[in-house]
Amino acid sequence: MRSPGRKTAAVPRTGLRLARAIPACALLALAACAEKTEVATPPAPTGDLEVRVSGLRSANGLLLVSLFDAAEGFPDAADRALQTRTAVLNKGLDPFRFSGLPHGAYAVAVLHDENGNGKMDVNFLGIPKEGAGASNNPEPRMGPPSYEECRFALNSDRLALDIDLVYPP
Repeated sequence: MRSPGRKTAAVPRTGLRLARAIPACALLALAACAEKTEVATPPAPTGDLEVRVSGLRSANGLLLVSLFDAAEGFPDAADRALQTRTAVLNKGLDPFRFSGLPHGAYAVAVLHDENGNGKMDVNFLGIPKEGAGASNNPEPRMGPPSYEECRFALNSDRLALDIDLVYPP
């Protein structure tokens, strides 16, 4: 309530809003200018994998090398591989390289596609007609090797694998 002898200036409502907003804006500006101290996350370690293939029975066709980081699709579904490399054999054979891989578990499957059709050819019983191999060089048996028996750990800057191809009798 106002006393009768005192005059007060009326403050417009927009003036009150502005007067309240100025300190809030100043606080926001100070917060934006304050130096942020964030802890940088170190990059995840990576390594390079070199795959050397031996035991080719001919220089015909293609050599397909597939790198898997999970069991799904291993060893036959190259389209589900993390990465795949292909070499035409009549041009010589260099090691296959997979660079910048995060450290972890992987498995490699190799197919010597002698007729160049992009798949493993099998006879009427389902027995492969072409050469194949995998990381850890598992012993041949009925059916393909599992991801588990071919899995290896990449936990260094560089790892070299030697894979021997096996052909049906």
